[in-house]
Amino acid sequence: MNNNDYKTLIEVFEQSFNDVVNSKNLVDLKENYIKMEINRENVFEWVLTKIEDDSQKSEYLTNFANAENSIWTNKYIPEFDDEFTFEDIDNMFEEHGSYFQRYGCLNSDQIISWDKENVLFDDEFGNVDIVKRPDAILNIQ
Repeated sequence: MNNNDYKTLIEVFEQSFNDVVNSKNLVDLKENYIKMEINRENVFEWVLTKIEDDSQKSEYLTNFANAENSIWTNKYIPEFDDEFTFEDIDNMFEEHGSYFQRYGCLNSDQIISWDKENVLFDDEFGNVDIVKRPDAILNIQ
C-alpha cells in the first residue's frame, strides 16, 4: 500500500480526529466532529472509486480501520460537564427519550458529548446537532 493520496487522506483524518479530541467546547466539538466524519467518508470514497480489485479494496479498508483504531487508543472525545457521566446520560435518555427522539436522537449511544446545558449527538444519517439537556430545561439538579 504505497499510494500518496491515500496516505494523505489518512493523515488529514488523523489531524481532524486530534482536533475533535482537543475541542474546547461543544460548538467547536460539533464543527470538528463534522469535519472528521467528512474526512472519514473521503477515505472510504477514495478507496471505493480508485481501487478496482475487491481484495485490494478490502486491504485498504482494513488498513484504514487499523489506523482509526490506533488513533482512538488512549484518546477520548471530551465532555464539558465533569459532574455528569455516561450513566447519567443513559438515565436522562431513559427518562426523556421522546424529547431526544423528536430531534432525531434515537438512543443514548448517539450522544457524543455534553456540557452543563446541552448534548451533542450524531443521528448516524449525517446529522450532528446540539440540543438543550432536558434537566437544564426543567432546572433539575
